[in-house]
Amino acid sequence: MYDLAVIGGGPGGYVAAICSARKGLKTLLIEKDALGGTCLNRGCVPTKCFVYDTKLLHSARNSSVLKGAGSLSMDIAKMAARKRGVVKTMVSGLGSIMKSHGIEVIQGAGELTGPGRLKVTREDSRIEEIQAKNVILATGSRPALLPFIKVDGRLVQTTDEALDSEEIPKRIVIIGGGVIGVEMATIYLNLGCEVAILELLPEILMTEDEEVRRAMKTLLEKRGTGIHLKAKAKEVKTAGRQVSIVFENAAGEINQLKADRLLVAAGRSPVLEGIRPDRLGIRMNGPFVQVNGRLETSVKGVYAIGDLVGGMMLAHKASAEAEAAVANILGGRKEVDPTRIPRCIWGVAEIGAVGLSEAEARKTGRPIRVGKFPYSYSGAAQAMNGSEGFVKVIGDSDTGEILGVHIMGEHATDMIGESVMAMTMESAVEDLAEAVKPHPTLSENIMEAARDWSGLAIHAPKKR
Repeated sequence: MYDLAVIGGGPGGYVAAICSARKGLKTLLIEKDALGGTCLNRGCVPTKCFVYDTKLLHSARNSSVLKGAGSLSMDIAKMAARKRGVVKTMVSGLGSIMKSHGIEVIQGAGELTGPGRLKVTREDSRIEEIQAKNVILATGSRPALLPFIKVDGRLVQTTDEALDSEEIPKRIVIIGGGVIGVEMATIYLNLGCEVAILELLPEILMTEDEEVRRAMKTLLEKRGTGIHLKAKAKEVKTAGRQVSIVFENAAGEINQLKADRLLVAAGRSPVLEGIRPDRLGIRMNGPFVQVNGRLETSVKGVYAIGDLVGGMMLAHKASAEAEAAVANILGGRKEVDPTRIPRCIWGVAEIGAVGLSEAEARKTGRPIRVGKFPYSYSGAAQAMNGSEGFVKVIGDSDTGEILGVHIMGEHATDMIGESVMAMTMESAVEDLAEAVKPHPTLSENIMEAARDWSGLAIHAPKKR
């Protein structure tokens, strides 16, 4: 009998297992694939490897101080090999961490058969019945597919195939202008590919602040990306080494794009295999497992976290929920505040954001004030040749409460952590303004945006 069994070894599942073992619980982790889940093996980490490597290429090719930079090219095989090496190292490291905590890991498919009862089908097809006092479901998600699109892994791909391919297309069409679509577009643009994005919604990156969305769209178009908004894919055909995509544009007209590859990045769907909600009486919230604030499902002793429960499909959100779920199993009452979860996008410019957008903040009816500081005013940004972007701070003008921070530009994904910490500690906008920052660094941009909130920015023209 285990104290806790976790199904799924991604950033939600393995964190839950570690937190459980640290508290002295007898813990079992079941994972049918490699430890680390989608994020480590087919998502976040591989994507960032490619963004980093291809950004180096793009920056060098466009440098005004390097000689012969225009003739540089990428060794795609070595780029892919480096990515695989990074993943292998981190997967191996997770295995060592599990072992150090005495966590039993079973390689196999886990199935919840009832409260506290599981069936595990190991890789060698052996079936094992397991009992546990508590269960955490952390099965994650997979790429969502459109019913009329057949993924062949070569001409038509999801990120699962694209991030393991050593063949770079000259022209690519991406269905989906969300985070995944924009990050993949960035990789292909950096490699010199011709890129087009089809987005069903009125804007790309609809989860982000309007100014951020507009700025990212402008940068992508400046790099030559064809962006088709309110575009509905209707049909996909492949012939030889080419794929054609028929779509309806915003005006209701039927158009067609031809490319060497189609990447389907139209979101992700929760993995429900091994859960059988209808049979077990697990209540659902649309396609997602329904949980209460303590991350409990409708079945006693069964918790669910991460992509499986919906909301922001982010690795660090799953990890935070894992810690909360374990704390609650031990008798706590810990909840995860979604307004304190940062969002990070590695696009042609980085985006780091937390909290409410300006539009969302104004809808609350509270008195809102906005401070903003452009990267172009920053000596550090100019020195890095990264002057495109801005920091935007949104706060309650009466109380100074920080309601949202949005950063677009170099190292935005690293810098947003400071604002998350400030919001977690219930700091005011003025606190962001008063903290002394080293010069010249990009961290000064947050300070200056917070000062601008009060009309006191130093390295910006006086407000009238």
